[in-house]
Amino acid sequence: MQADLTDDQWAFLATKPAQPRDIRLALTATAVSFAFFLGALPFASQPLSQVSAFIPVYVSLLVICDLITAALLFGQYSVLRSAALLVLASGYLFTACVTFAYALIFPGLFDLPGVPRAGPQTSSAMYMFWHAGFPLFVMAYARLSGAVPASPSATVPRVAHRAILRAIAIVVAVTLGYTLFATLGQAYLPRFLEGNRTTVAGHVVLAGIWLLDLLALAALWRRKSHTVLDIWLMVVLCAWLFDIALGAVFNSGRYDLGWYAGRTYGVVAASFLLVVLVTENTRQYAQLVQASLELRAANATLATLSRHDALTGLANRRSFDEYLAEQWASARRHQRSMALVLCDVDHFKAYNDHYGHPAGDACLARVAAVLGSSCARPADLAARYGGEEFALILPDTDIAGATQVAETARQALAALKLPHAHSSTGASVSLSCGVAVLHPDSVITAQELIAAADAALYQAKHGGRNRVALAPVA
Repeated sequence: MQADLTDDQWAFLATKPAQPRDIRLALTATAVSFAFFLGALPFASQPLSQVSAFIPVYVSLLVICDLITAALLFGQYSVLRSAALLVLASGYLFTACVTFAYALIFPGLFDLPGVPRAGPQTSSAMYMFWHAGFPLFVMAYARLSGAVPASPSATVPRVAHRAILRAIAIVVAVTLGYTLFATLGQAYLPRFLEGNRTTVAGHVVLAGIWLLDLLALAALWRRKSHTVLDIWLMVVLCAWLFDIALGAVFNSGRYDLGWYAGRTYGVVAASFLLVVLVTENTRQYAQLVQASLELRAANATLATLSRHDALTGLANRRSFDEYLAEQWASARRHQRSMALVLCDVDHFKAYNDHYGHPAGDACLARVAAVLGSSCARPADLAARYGGEEFALILPDTDIAGATQVAETARQALAALKLPHAHSSTGASVSLSCGVAVLHPDSVITAQELIAAADAALYQAKHGGRNRVALAPVA
């Protein structure tokens, strides 16, 4: 049997406490990143040739990864309504928007009409704005993570969607405003680069951004309890530290080994959380499929239980009523006959009083087994009509066929020789049966058919029991 899905299994990364396995995996990823950083650090200033395709590939990967990550986080916010998640999703959207703007104004990459002309310091200013902004979003996330989410209500989706749209509008407006400042107001920008070489002022600003990133990492670390999302955000920030250190602090300028390595770390940092979120979504989707299958099986079991008698395993009264109405309609539509047999265990109250109710239940189960085995065709139905009364619905059966089925069932029960010391019909349990038939040209209702079979059953009892009585319906 499948294990039940617990609340912890359904928890989001933002609410699921980090387990030792999560911490070990995050530490491994950080250690590998740090090893590559140490290996590249001595050669950070080594000049390399300019690869014209590198920036378009780099920017495309960043924008795609950050946009998907933002979408996944916005989706989690719409469910959890956590302000911290809204801020973090906005941070990833911010990096995607600024990266896109960075690509539009990077020297020699695009020359689009209508786009403000970039100056020599514009792309550097965008890079610094981008790398200074994300740690601020992370610090805001760390500060808000302990807040209690808003209570769910019927208007949650609408409220959440409005908040997401506002966040998107603010991020796009801020990005557009700074981009216009970095292009149209480029005269006010400090000199970050001279040619492809980073100036002293550029190194100072970048060192400050590096420290800002370190502060964001510390803000996450100081939290008393860490979620899985917190752990992987710390891995992302470590990758960002290596990115800024190699690509802007310890290198000498554009197109050296540190510059290329730093931007490679940027792609790695953008993909870390995305991979974890996609993996988590895949896992939860698999659990959703499993839960759906289990729910379908449970519903099938409940449907079976709701339509079958718990003691005898035969169809219950509800199922009998539905099936009789269905077969009655079919018989009328196709001008076919249908038989109904009502059966009653003779002197069953005396049996219960003498042998006890557990023995009475066992007796009814034996009778039900006999009646069930008498239904030889798939369309035949044996049902517990009520108490010690049973019914057989026999579609496409005439009076002779129904009589034979009833007589066979009566004789099969007699052959079991179940002791009945207080029966006037003999020393063993016996069965009385009343048979009624709906003829092809008959116009009686299903209830009238039941009444006819009941009258035949009364006739069998009045005639001495342990017999089959017929009540042909005109």
